[in-house]
Amino acid sequence: MQPHWLTRAILSGGWRSTLRWLLPVALAAVAQGVWAPRMAIGGMTPDLPLLTLACIAMRTTPSIAAWAGFFTGLLHASMLEQTVGSLIVSRVLAATAVAYLPMLLSPRHPLSILPAVALLTLMAQGFLYLAAPVVDPSAFGWTSLGSMVYNMALAIPVYWLMMRILPPVSEDDTLLWNK
Repeated sequence: MQPHWLTRAILSGGWRSTLRWLLPVALAAVAQGVWAPRMAIGGMTPDLPLLTLACIAMRTTPSIAAWAGFFTGLLHASMLEQTVGSLIVSRVLAATAVAYLPMLLSPRHPLSILPAVALLTLMAQGFLYLAAPVVDPSAFGWTSLGSMVYNMALAIPVYWLMMRILPPVSEDDTLLWNK
């Protein structure tokens, strides 16, 4: 009996590498539900799943980043009780775009996560607004900017931790010319 095509696609890198990006996304979603409301400063809360997704996108290939974006969007939609499709599409597109950022920035440098977090947050929230417009766009924009600033403040320690968890980028990857 052959496994389903979806199972083969997700596990193409093996169980270990799949769990190394799947578990941080799941833990970030749990942390978002438990700790994010308590971490609010001036109405700004971090978006821990997006922060984790930015770290994964900087350290993996675009296809793995897209799968992580799919899983992040699915978990985000289940937590927020919003439309599933718009959150999944926004996270997949933003993660795939940020996964190409290592062509310009070195993923080994810890400061490279700052533009990745800013870009991923703005793109994900922008695509979400285009897919599912909200009633008050100014409040949505200020909330998104606050989340981006908060995520950038947490980005370097989280990226340092994710560099210890995620498997190293393969040396024969032609996408990363500036290792």
